[in-house]
Amino acid sequence: MRRGMRALGIGAAVLSLCAPRAVWAHPGRTNSSGCHNNRRTGGYHCHGGGGYAGGSDVPAEAPTRFQVVAIPRARVWINGTYAGLSPTRAIKVSSGSVKVRLEHAALGMYETTSSATAGETTELTVRW
Repeated sequence: MRRGMRALGIGAAVLSLCAPRAVWAHPGRTNSSGCHNNRRTGGYHCHGGGGYAGGSDVPAEAPTRFQVVAIPRARVWINGTYAGLSPTRAIKVSSGSVKVRLEHAALGMYETTSSATAGETTELTVRW
């Protein structure tokens, strides 16, 4: 009985030391409003009370992103910068005109211009 109580006490102590760490927010890379972009999902969210703490009633606009899906896969350049093999991750761009270049070993090169809407993720799909 004593052994069980002792194990329970040690387990509770270890849990109490670990549990608060599990709920802490990450330490940084937030803007002055306590908000940041989520690289994995392309989303935008805030820390510290769940609301916008900026100087005006309107939160900062979400970034403009552009993603390219080429079928079959190809090497992708967005606005002259290599973005990797398609499908690319959603890359931050300025809203407006976006220049896209695709290169495929057997199919050659393809260039096009598309438009990116401010604050949204635009996806361009190219089927060769």
